[in-house]
Amino acid sequence: MEVGTHFTVLLLVLIHGAWAVKYVHRDLMVLFVQDGIPDKHWDVEVDGDEVFYMDFKLKKEVARIPEFNSQAIQGGEAGISASVAIAKQNLNVWKNRWNGTAEPRVAPQIAMYPEVSVEWGQPNTLICLTDGFFPPRITMKFMRNNEKLTNGINITEYYIKKDYSYQRFAYLQFTPSPGDMYSCHVEHEGLEEPATVFWEAEVPEEKSGAGTVICALGLALGIISAVVGIILLIKERQRLQAQQHGI
Repeated sequence: MEVGTHFTVLLLVLIHGAWAVKYVHRDLMVLFVQDGIPDKHWDVEVDGDEVFYMDFKLKKEVARIPEFNSQAIQGGEAGISASVAIAKQNLNVWKNRWNGTAEPRVAPQIAMYPEVSVEWGQPNTLICLTDGFFPPRITMKFMRNNEKLTNGINITEYYIKKDYSYQRFAYLQFTPSPGDMYSCHVEHEGLEEPATVFWEAEVPEEKSGAGTVICALGLALGIISAVVGIILLIKERQRLQAQQHGI
C-alpha cells in the first residue's frame, strides 16, 4: 500500500447514556467511510453489542438482535446515506490536508474456538475472532483440510472498541468428525503476511457408559476364570502327587 493513499474517517455519536446506580450504558451510532473495502459502514451498538446495521446493498436497516425487528431508525436509509455523503466529503478534505501521512496499522489478534463442547457427529459452530485491528479492512476465510469452505459461513460487521480499534467474528456451521483439521485464514494490512490459525476437534473419552460397563464385566469374568483355573491346576497336581506316593 502506498503511504498516504488510504484513509478512514470515523464518526461516533453518543445516542444516550442511561445512568443507573451500578452501571452505565454505552449506546453509540458508528459511521465510517474509507478508501478500500468496505468503503462505508453504519451501525448502532449498545454496550459493545450491535443492535442495528445498515445493509447498503439492500438499502435497509437490519436488526442483529431479533427483539429489535419491529424498530426503525429515524430518517431511514435516506438519512444514513446523507450522513455517509458528508463523511466522504470530509474524507477527501483529510486526504488533501494530510497527503503523505501514513494511516496507522494495527494487526489483529486471532482466536478460533467452538461455540459449545464438541461431540462427534453433533452440529456445532466454529468461531474465528479477529480483535483489536485498525483500519477496519480485513478478510477472513475458513478452510477444512486445506480446502476452502463457502457454505454455512456468516461474517459479522465491524464492531468498534473503546480504544477505536475493531473486532470481527466469522461463524462456520459444521459437524465434527475425527481427523478433520479446520483453519481460519486472515489477511490485514497490519500483518507482514497473511496469518492462519488451526483448530482440530478433540473429544474426551466417556468416563462411563454401556461400553465401559461391558469392559468391566469382561475383565471381572476373566479374573474369575483365571482364579478357578489356578485352583483346578493345584488340585490336579495334589492328586497326581498322592497317586505317586500310593496314598
